[in-house]
Order: sequence, then C-alpha cells, then structure tokens
Amino acid sequence: MAGRKVFDFIKITGQLPAAVRADFGGLRSKFESSHASMTALPSALEAIDWSFYSSRVSNPALVEDFKAKYGAVTIPKPDDTQSAAIGAAEATFKKEMAEYLTGAEQRIAQFEASLAGLHAEKPLEDMTVSEYLADKPELRAKIEADIESRAL
Repeated sequence: MAGRKVFDFIKITGQLPAAVRADFGGLRSKFESSHASMTALPSALEAIDWSFYSSRVSNPALVEDFKAKYGAVTIPKPDDTQSAAIGAAEATFKKEMAEYLTGAEQRIAQFEASLAGLHAEKPLEDMTVSEYLADKPELRAKIEADIESRAL
C-alpha cells in the first residue's frame, strides 16, 4: 500500500464546522466499512479446480471450453491519466500554502508588535488629549484643522 494516502479523520473532524460533523461521521463510517470489506478480500483469486468439474459434468468438452474461455478473459486496467496533473496541482497548492503561511506569520508578528505597543501606552483613562495626540501628528493636524474650520 505504498503511496496511498491515509485519512486522519480526527484531525479533519476537528477542522470542520459543528454543523457538518454528523454528516462527516456518516461518511467516515461508510468509508471504514467499505475499506474493511476491501481489505478482507484475497489479493489473488482462488484457482479453479477444473478436474473437479470435469469429473462431475457429463460433457468434459464443455468444461474444457469454459476453461479456455476463462483463461482468455483479460480485464484491462485503465491508464492513469490524472495522477500527474493531480500531483502537479497538489505541489502548486502546497507551495501557495507555504507562501500564505509565511505571509500570515509575518502579519501575526506585525500585529503582535502593534499590540505590544498598545499595551506599552498609558491607559486612555489616565491620558490627556495632548498626551494621546503627541505621537499622532496626522490626527493632531486633522483635529486642529477641524477646530479652525468650525471657529470661523
């Protein structure tokens, strides 16, 4: 079973919204029952005992005909035309997600720095308007312009 993907249903369930977890549980039980049925099957078919049928059937030529036709049956396996495209899409998706995570980590670091700056400030209840506007020159200029426009 090398190369097969294994589903971590517990991890997937933890990432789903609560509204669809019951449906996903049903899907999981169907998958597990189908998987158990498939793994219970033998890897190769049992050999047919043609001599048993030849001794029991009155016309041995009929058994030989069935044996020849059974031996001639071949079950073609379809060509795998999609695995390469799926693998390429998966690689692209992993690359995009790695870039996204890198960007997300950078944004988190920026937000944490901003939050640390806010925590370092004096509480608003203890601060005067002048103290608040001291490190915000754009806001100070806007307020002063607004005050001047209303004073006229």
